[in-house]
Amino acid sequence: MHLRLFLLVLSLLLLAARTPSAPPAVEQIGYQLIEPSLLSAHLRFLSSDELEGRETAKRGQKIAARYIASHFERLGLKPLGDSGTYFQKFLVRERRLGSSNEIALKVGNSTYSFHKIFEDFAFSLRGTQAAKLSGSVAFCGYGIRDKKLSYSDYNGINAEGKIVLLLSGVPKSAESEPAFEKWNDTYIKYLAALESRPLAVFIVLGHSGMPSLKEQFESRKDQLAMSSMALAQANQPTTPDARSTSVPLIFISAQVANTMLAPLRKTVDELAASFTSRPLKPMSFELKQVTASLTIDFVEEILQSENVCAMLEGSDSTLKNEAIVYSAHYDHVGVGISGNIFNGADDDGSGTSAVLALAEAFAKNGMRPPRSIIFLAFAGEEKGLLGSKFYTDYPRFPLKQTIANLNIDMIGRLDEKYEELGNPNYVYVIGSDKISKDLDAVLQEQNRLSVNLTLDYRYNDDNDPNRFYYRSDHYNFAKNGIPVIFFFNGTHADYHEPTDDFEKINLEKMAKIVRLTFAVGWELGYRRAVLRRN
Repeated sequence: MHLRLFLLVLSLLLLAARTPSAPPAVEQIGYQLIEPSLLSAHLRFLSSDELEGRETAKRGQKIAARYIASHFERLGLKPLGDSGTYFQKFLVRERRLGSSNEIALKVGNSTYSFHKIFEDFAFSLRGTQAAKLSGSVAFCGYGIRDKKLSYSDYNGINAEGKIVLLLSGVPKSAESEPAFEKWNDTYIKYLAALESRPLAVFIVLGHSGMPSLKEQFESRKDQLAMSSMALAQANQPTTPDARSTSVPLIFISAQVANTMLAPLRKTVDELAASFTSRPLKPMSFELKQVTASLTIDFVEEILQSENVCAMLEGSDSTLKNEAIVYSAHYDHVGVGISGNIFNGADDDGSGTSAVLALAEAFAKNGMRPPRSIIFLAFAGEEKGLLGSKFYTDYPRFPLKQTIANLNIDMIGRLDEKYEELGNPNYVYVIGSDKISKDLDAVLQEQNRLSVNLTLDYRYNDDNDPNRFYYRSDHYNFAKNGIPVIFFFNGTHADYHEPTDDFEKINLEKMAKIVRLTFAVGWELGYRRAVLRRN
């Protein structure tokens, strides 16, 4: 018993002797290399129009992948991808809009066809399944079904198996009443309609002087029409989006609705204006001379994408078998159907440029930490954290020997709060204490010793409605019990807009955050004690 204890103590002493305390990060050549100019060169290229928004599995993303890999190769980093390359390839099944989307109407003896998406009708590609259906139409007023109000537009009508036609908004006579306010939400109307088991739900936009469907969707159509993707093998069907349903929610223009109402010699404006009685009375009815047909057409295709993976081996023969992972996603959302290029300078060109700069800082430092440092650039984040999911399912380095993941996603801008304060010297910290409080302590200590930024934990709250903890690539590491830190600057008006451009990036702010991430990784590379789990 005493011999075993002696051997244990001896092994710990030998390990401690082999693992020197980390020399101060701020004194390292690599730390000093992290300058705005280093970040600028990478980010200017990655967020240029030539990369076409870096959509996963598309041409621009693949150009970016080759750029990242060539940088790793130039630095002499060890490839961690497939077959001795820097690329870890994976398949995605893409679903995009087809060419046969249509609303067809048979009104009496006449037929009408509407084909213009985001002008005649609209829907969210991500939340809708392919469909081909036809049925009678039931007008159910404003689609209000509220026990507290003792009111239902569905009283006296059987909407089951029919296409339900609803007016957006609330009656003008009820606009000032707080109890009706929630019924301005079209999704609440949709959920209420589902209780009647309809075939589909059509909600009319652009009536009663409100902006037309085209006007309401003009700024959103690029995002709503973007393709969705899922990890796939060649013989696997797409996994439906969690929000999708077999009952389509379709927004239609006043013109389409008026075509349905023609036999009644009424318009949607006139119907909306007729809801004047107080208390409200339902005015629902079936459009007996109308049959509506809906075709929602998607095209599916299997495509290949790739993560870019590299490693700087640690200097210690034993501890090099443990690693700290830096990550960012280099994909963005591509080109919208209107032709707008979403360059994604902040999201996440900034994080990708940070990982490239960190790779250079560690590779050129001269002194390597005892533990290995891994640099990962993920694709597919914008499509649902796909690249990081694939990596953690099929890791190129054992997850059990992965000490921590430092994930960098959007660090080049200021959010509204800090813009108003005029303070760029901050970073939102997410997840740093959720698995290991030791990791958060390392972060705070290294921040004090280096850049001394304001560490804002606002979005680290478990009750944060934004749920950012679940929305970037670190989460796939956290799900596997690996301590994580997500470095983030918050959102801004250009988030997921074509205006997220290089010219708006605060490079000085970026450099400070990247220096902090270097200091944290440097300390973890030397740290004698393992990070204790909470």
